[in-house]
Formats: sequence, C-alpha cells, structure tokens
Amino acid sequence: MTASFPGFAAADLAFLTGLAANNDRDWFLANRAAYDNGLKPTLSALIEATSAACAARGVPLSGDGKKSVFRIHRDVRFSKDKRPYKTHVSATLTRDGAKMSPGMMYVHIEPDGGSRPRFDPDSIDPLDPSTHPSAAAPAANEGEVLFGDGPFAALGFYLSERPEIDAMRRAIVASPAAWAAVETALDRAGLTLRPGDPVKRMPKDFEAHAGGPLETTLKRTRWLVVRRLTGADIASPDLPGRLADFAVAARPLLDFGWKALGRADA
Repeated sequence: MTASFPGFAAADLAFLTGLAANNDRDWFLANRAAYDNGLKPTLSALIEATSAACAARGVPLSGDGKKSVFRIHRDVRFSKDKRPYKTHVSATLTRDGAKMSPGMMYVHIEPDGGSRPRFDPDSIDPLDPSTHPSAAAPAANEGEVLFGDGPFAALGFYLSERPEIDAMRRAIVASPAAWAAVETALDRAGLTLRPGDPVKRMPKDFEAHAGGPLETTLKRTRWLVVRRLTGADIASPDLPGRLADFAVAARPLLDFGWKALGRADA
C-alpha cells in the first residue's frame, strides 16, 4: 500500500461522468471545486507515488505531480466539435521526467467503462497521446478501442518523428534475435504489442524485409503495450505499485527502445 496516494474517490469519477454529460463551461465552473480539490491533486499524488514505486523497483520512469499532467481543456481552435473539456485525466512518466520523452508510461483515468466520446480529428493535441488517431482506432489484435473505454496504462514508444521511428526499425533489423527476445518476454508477461498505427507499404530502406518475419514489426510507427485498469484498480491505494509492476513486465521493451534511440544512459 502507498500511503501518499489514497485512490480515486467515487466523487472524483462522478465529476468526470458529470462532465461527459454536461460538457460546457458553466457546468465545469459550477463544479470545479471537485476537480481542483479532489481529482487533480489525486492524479498528482498518483504520479508522485508511482515514480517512487518505479524507483524502488529499479525502473527509470518518473514524473512530476504538476508538470507531467495533461490539461483537461481540449484544443478546439480548428475543430468543428467545440466541447471544451476532456472527460478523462491523464499523465506520463518518462526516463528523464519530460512529459513526452520516448519510452513512457501513459496513465489514463476515467470511469470504468468509459464514455466512448466521438473522436474528432480536428482537435488533436500534440502533447496528449490519447487525442491522437491511433488511440481511437480499433485494435486489430485485441478487438477493442484504447481511448474512451475506461482506465488504462500504456508503456512503450509513442513516436512521431521519422528519424526516431527509423532508428527503432534499424535496431530491430540489426538485432532480430534481441527483438524476438523482447516479444517473448512480453508474451510471457501476458502483454501484446498494439498494432502501432502501421504504414500500408514497407517503409523506405526496409523494402527488403517485405514478406519476411519482421514485416509487421517494421511497419509499426509505435511500439506500445497496454494494461487495462478496473474501477477497483484506480480506487485502490495500491495502484502505484501495480503500475510499477506493469513497468517491470514491459522493461525489455523499454530497454530495447532506449538503446535504439541512444537514450540508455539518459
């Protein structure tokens, strides 16, 4: 049990449920005390406690209770959908503590079952993975959606820059046995790589692997595993330890990617 994190109270989740049903400024302002005094500090406590739990297990992932938390306001500047607020809260832990550094744990808190909001491609927030297209797309290997379906944690490499994506691909090609060991370790831990927002054609400079055993892996642009959370999980003071245990299980993926991107000593 982690004393500094009390677990998300029913009132915390009720705020998000109410916000999903009344996604407007007047309702938010009238109920903001529940967010400011309950949900927000509890999320900060979770990040701090999970950082400590990861450190205790020798996993180099950490976050800041304030700086690592994503804003609840949506970016609606270029969106037809003008709903002003997200119906979840989220944060990341990374190797260097910066919010979007490669090799992260993303923690997504919303009511069990989720609100299944309509995905709006015009309101993508570059700093929030949960608002990106791949987060809303059905997973071919799991038959479920990632965003809007309840609380979860994700670990791995959510990459957006082509040089980093190709660096990961080159490392896989250079050490296929090492990559196979990563996949085996994940499988033993009951973890499956997400589809990874794959490209349709073999990426440039990797065409020789078309039709080979590495084709699916090399077509990915993200390398992520997900662990679903339940209402009981997020209400428990033990959640930081469970998240840290998830990081331990996914450590082979993190170590491989950090080495591939030259961040193993960061």
